[in-house]
Amino acid sequence: MSDDEVRRLKQNLADAEDELRLYKAKSGMVDDLERDIKRLREDCLLLREEKSILTGRLDDALLYSPAPTPRLPYKPPIIPLTGSNNVVQRIRQPDLLARFSDMFAHERMDAMDILRDYSDDHEVNQRVVFATVQECFHAARIAYRQYKSKVRATLSTTHTGPETLEEAVQNYINKNGQLLDVHAIVKDVQRGMNIHPTTSFLLPAKVDFNILTLFIRECVKVAWSMSALPSPLDIAIASDGELYDSDKYRRSYDSEYSAPLVNHFIWPSLIDHDGKVLLKGESVTRRGASLSPRRSRSPTRSLSPSRSRSVSPRRLAPSSINGSLSPGRASSPIGSPRSSSRVSFGTPRASSPTPRSISVASSYGAY
Repeated sequence: MSDDEVRRLKQNLADAEDELRLYKAKSGMVDDLERDIKRLREDCLLLREEKSILTGRLDDALLYSPAPTPRLPYKPPIIPLTGSNNVVQRIRQPDLLARFSDMFAHERMDAMDILRDYSDDHEVNQRVVFATVQECFHAARIAYRQYKSKVRATLSTTHTGPETLEEAVQNYINKNGQLLDVHAIVKDVQRGMNIHPTTSFLLPAKVDFNILTLFIRECVKVAWSMSALPSPLDIAIASDGELYDSDKYRRSYDSEYSAPLVNHFIWPSLIDHDGKVLLKGESVTRRGASLSPRRSRSPTRSLSPSRSRSVSPRRLAPSSINGSLSPGRASSPIGSPRSSSRVSFGTPRASSPTPRSISVASSYGAY
């Protein structure tokens, strides 16, 4: 191949790379436009719902117009901004549920593919992904509470009107509560992952959780949007070794369906403000999953008898009077539960044998 052909091929390769960068930039612009269109559609639906509510209030006001007799003017009831009847809740909650399901099908699998390059253990990777989702929701909740406190403190000085301060805060968040500082929350999640009891020792020390930045970013966005709803959504509390709950989770394909305990979780279940399950998670049930890690038995305890009794002070009283135990029984005054030999307390006094020594000898003879 001549030098001219090599130069021509290099030039063609450079032109192709330029076109690829151009197409990527255009695709990014298209994605941004699609997000803007989706947001505008949600705003239109929200405005239509508010219009219908205001129209209904106007009809009620005309229907219950004051009679000729003087009385107080009609005041339409104020619809609360929290609860399942809220307009924002009805519009945004289905989209967030669909997004959470898409994350299980796509973003979770992408994260598993990334972790597979650093760890061949499939169970370890599943545990890491589940712990990441938990940390994302935890960090998003904390950040949202701080943001809501700032909004409340700002509006408390200037708030006037028929609605309460909490309703005004929620109304402001519904319109302006978009997540702005995603980078800071992602950093908080990564710091939490470094000290998490599950992820801190499962992966190799050289692995940095920056490899899951894209997955963490998307999970944080969804968690923030769920926390900002009038009736916030959250993931259910889960811990390895708990009893399997078919109302919250479904078993994975590699589970043991007769096992009652959860070995580990793959994806969390989603619940509403009242604890009702909206989306089921996924878990793995295995035989041998315990509520707490098993403790290893020491060699000395493995050789000890299965039953052991402490000597009562009443039973040792004759030994201090009549004599001492035999050398063979010095280490175990009671002996084995199956032993039929009696413990000798020495020669009792011939003049007056005490009833206590007799009762002690008869009681030890039962063993």
